Amino acid sequence: MNGAWRAMARIDPRVVDGLLAVALAAGAITQLALEGSLTPQTGLSVLGSTLPLAWRRRYPLGVYLTQIAFDILGARQPVTISLLATFVGLYSVAVYSRFRWAPIAIPIIGALLLAALVPESAPSVPSWALELVGGLAIWLAGNAVRQHRAQTDALAERAEQLDRERELATQLALADERQRIARELHDVVAHSVSVMVVQAGAARTLLSRQPERAAEALLSVEGSGREALTELRRLLGLLTDTSAEPALAPQPGLGELDRLVERVGRAGQPIDVRIAGTPRPLPPGLDLTAYRILQEALTNALKYARGAPTQVVVEFEDSELRLSVVDGGASDRTVVAGAGRGLLGMQERVAVYGGELEAGARSEGGFRVQARLPLQPA
Repeated sequence: MNGAWRAMARIDPRVVDGLLAVALAAGAITQLALEGSLTPQTGLSVLGSTLPLAWRRRYPLGVYLTQIAFDILGARQPVTISLLATFVGLYSVAVYSRFRWAPIAIPIIGALLLAALVPESAPSVPSWALELVGGLAIWLAGNAVRQHRAQTDALAERAEQLDRERELATQLALADERQRIARELHDVVAHSVSVMVVQAGAARTLLSRQPERAAEALLSVEGSGREALTELRRLLGLLTDTSAEPALAPQPGLGELDRLVERVGRAGQPIDVRIAGTPRPLPPGLDLTAYRILQEALTNALKYARGAPTQVVVEFEDSELRLSVVDGGASDRTVVAGAGRGLLGMQERVAVYGGELEAGARSEGGFRVQARLPLQPA
């Protein structure tokens, strides 16, 4: 049964409408012949009210108007099959016509025309039949409204669910990025503390023999301690993944920029690097953040604009560090605030230091990522 239904569903709808029109026309002619009412006028009337259904999907309004005209031409009460064909035409107007109020206005106009021009066309229908048809029509209308409301509610609920899922996905990605940043800051602090321990031990051994060198070592311990405290304050504001095993090896910084550019260049991305201002040592956490931003921006350029010329600019100013990565590839990439793991990670890193990040397509083509990082503690 299901196979036969699927086979019928694959038939061209125009063929189905043509067969329906021919079948209704043959049935109406047969009914007229059996009633002894078949004349050229009545025959033309039923053919005009049935055969146009072959075009009911393409010209629904024209088909229905044609049916009304031929019903009036018959100048008699329509036969049952002809009346059924007219109802099919009305249904086609309701479903396929682009005119919104046509399904309501046309039946009223058609009924008034039939009543005025052909009074004898009024069918003699028993009261029980009128009650049955009227009740069924009201029930169908109410059921249609109910289904429409149910569908609208379902769509609204689905939209709310998608919003909740999108928000949850963003929160999860945000938490994951914060954990990753926290682990890296944890490594920075651990490295600073380990350096402090070594320097303090050296100061202890030099204190009695070479006080001046011991003082230098202690000043270095103090500087490392201040940097560690600054990073620790930032670390306390983020989520920490206690399951991660901290590493004491230092994280990369801008000193590794040449190696990063070389790796990306070997992958097929021509890169031009420009350093503006006077380079100077940066706090380890800020140095790591600057490196990660450039790394992510170059990765995106390689992914979305492979082979396009890319420029990297690092500007050391008095109060801030400016980073810029511009590629000359396609500019049809969509950037939504908070969307995308790479952009989300850069936003989180910049926010930790109170900086600003801008990312978007350029009007002249290509894509730009710019970051501003204050050099004073945020």
